[in-house]
Amino acid sequence: MEGKRIEHTLKKWEKKYGYIGLSPSEREFFSDLKGKYFKLKILGKEILQRKIDDEWRIYVSKEPLEDLEVDDTIIISRDKKGNYYIEKE
Repeated sequence: MEGKRIEHTLKKWEKKYGYIGLSPSEREFFSDLKGKYFKLKILGKEILQRKIDDEWRIYVSKEPLEDLEVDDTIIISRDKKGNYYIEKE
């Protein structure tokens, strides 16, 4: 799992509502987490107890997305311990 990463373009609705919506191609990256809680660190801020909902969205809240703009590319990665990170490209 070490070094796994995907690129995601932030959409207007995601920034407005505080979600990261996963496209069909991105879902494979998270397939083992569906319905399970996991640790997510976004732009250096740790967010605990997040999970992927039935519509393949991760709720991160609006605050962590404030420093991002619509159409920004973000990198979603995981380390060998299974921790997930969202960073701006």
